[in-house]
Amino acid sequence: MTLRNLILSALIVGVISGLCYGLFQQLQINPIIYAAEVYEVTETVAEHHNDSAPAAHSHDHSDAWSPQDGIQRIASTLVANISIAFAMALMMISLMALHNEKSQKPKLNTVSGALWGIVAMFCFFGAPALLGLHPEVPGTIAADLENRQVWWIFCALASVIGIAVIYYASRFLKLVGVVLVALPHLIGAPMPELHGFANTDPAAVLALNELSEQFYLMTAIGMGILFILMGLLSSLCLNKFIPQAK
Repeated sequence: MTLRNLILSALIVGVISGLCYGLFQQLQINPIIYAAEVYEVTETVAEHHNDSAPAAHSHDHSDAWSPQDGIQRIASTLVANISIAFAMALMMISLMALHNEKSQKPKLNTVSGALWGIVAMFCFFGAPALLGLHPEVPGTIAADLENRQVWWIFCALASVIGIAVIYYASRFLKLVGVVLVALPHLIGAPMPELHGFANTDPAAVLALNELSEQFYLMTAIGMGILFILMGLLSSLCLNKFIPQAK
């Protein structure tokens, strides 16, 4: 396995999977975000309704640069999607190559590649998000951002290591893997003191609850597209461009 082939493979996988997810995001996820942003309130108004809301707000309205709506916002999001997909594909293909070279388990094909994608989705989205910190629309009251980020990273890493132990380790060590996967949830994800939305207007709350359900579903579907496609393409590129790993 050469570094050049590894990077080329990850680039192909990252661009294709990132673009496909970006298209789905633009058509199905972003409209929900834009609709929720209509109901966002300023910190001053939020303080008037609820003293705890601004500190727990999940979206930062500081003076930091952010892309303008329209082409700039779409392009910025697309570049971010491709960059993240490239980094994750680089990690996935490296682990796949290591599996093929060192493991006594069956070599990877497109079917097992898709399964790797499903496992990756569980580790990086399912376990941290669906089982801990749910996807949130703008205006949702949330715990401190730094605490959520630390817990998310801990949960993702524990899930990756735990599942690897369950799959590769001896029978006597598999329980350790189960404990690792469960540990972040036994500790518990950071939660806000109050649940709900910064905008407490009844009509806004009703609309935001509906948007939250749609956002939850569409985000899960989008992650499925991203990770399963990434697993499929990674296994194809592995066998096409990295013959040493066969």
